[in-house]
Amino acid sequence: MPVRKSVTARKALDQSSRYADLSLDEATLIKNGKHVLVAYIMKPKAGYDYLATAAHFAAESSTGTNVNVCTTDDFTKSVDALVYYIDPDSEEMKIAYPNLLFDRNIIDGRGM
Repeated sequence: MPVRKSVTARKALDQSSRYADLSLDEATLIKNGKHVLVAYIMKPKAGYDYLATAAHFAAESSTGTNVNVCTTDDFTKSVDALVYYIDPDSEEMKIAYPNLLFDRNIIDGRGM
């Protein structure tokens, strides 16, 4: 008997409306200096949308979680990591992490 894939799990993964903004321009992000820009090679599991998976990655590596949280406020949303570039064919994605996510109080230089 074939295993039925969970539609619920696939919908729960799509956080692209919050953690992705493909209109962001890398040159502008660099000029503004308010983000750490990171490039990744990523291949989603078969059957999963590239942007949705990239957004889930950005969420989990910044302010997100894989469960619904009712206490998310405007500050939390202001420090969300954002996927700003994807190329599914070359398996490339780029994420902008707000500088505010990083602790600059680490005095030995490990933080920044």
